[in-house]
Amino acid sequence: MERWLYRGLVLAVLLGAAILTTYLGIRGVTTGTDRVKIGALLALALVAGAVGFLMRLADLRIHQELRRRRQGRPQQTSPPKGGPGPIRW
Repeated sequence: MERWLYRGLVLAVLLGAAILTTYLGIRGVTTGTDRVKIGALLALALVAGAVGFLMRLADLRIHQELRRRRQGRPQQTSPPKGGPGPIRW
């Protein structure tokens, strides 16, 4: 549930920045303040897009791990040196 809330928030920020940038662009860029506003909104949109992309990569890793566990394959990590291997119940 929490993951979907974060995803929705990132999407809302991305869409809000896109809509405001479009509105300011249609209205016309006449002053330096308008350029700064548009630059900040574009930066916000890029950051939100990057966060969304990284969230998707994390989701893919989660799904791969779940798929691996369902198929019953052993974990592919080696035990730390000098210590016992993982405890399997």
